Amino acid sequence: VELAAEIQRHLLPQESDEGSPIAGLVQPILEVSGDFYDHFDLPDGTIAFTIGDVSGKGLNASLLMSQAASLFRCLGKTVRDPARLMSILNREICATVSRGMFVTMIAGIYDPSTGRLRFANAGHLPPLVRRSGQQTTEMPADAPPLGIVPGAKFVTEDVNLDGGQFVLCTDGVTEFRFGDEELGTRGLD
Repeated sequence: VELAAEIQRHLLPQESDEGSPIAGLVQPILEVSGDFYDHFDLPDGTIAFTIGDVSGKGLNASLLMSQAASLFRCLGKTVRDPARLMSILNREICATVSRGMFVTMIAGIYDPSTGRLRFANAGHLPPLVRRSGQQTTEMPADAPPLGIVPGAKFVTEDVNLDGGQFVLCTDGVTEFRFGDEELGTRGLD
């Protein structure tokens, strides 16, 4: 379990650039987790990003998380269409996943010079688009999680942030409890 936790820590991006438009945090409740995120710069100045959550807990979820995160890191450097990337990831995960396990995931590309963001959502919590002086908008998933339907179709969504924020989280945030009450998405607005 300690080795799995160490591998997971090394799969997460090193947050060293204070000027980066992307920030993230993973705080597992147990030693290992099924939650992950990643982002990296591409040669053209855009940024590839992902967030995901593997069903289940413990070592099995940790191993599937490691597989999904590694596949994204490898394929996200060359596959620029988020829907196509999700299709490839889905095919690979369907071929190797244990029965009943799946991955919810959002993956995309952000261009900080234009504010254009393209992403695909495979059954993950809806991202929130927050713009100053406007109501927060939810963008629901349009496809099932990875690892469930081998031929699932994914759609690339296109958003111009126009100075706004694209907020992503896993259910570890929305299911966080304050006494008897879950946080939900209202704490993210």
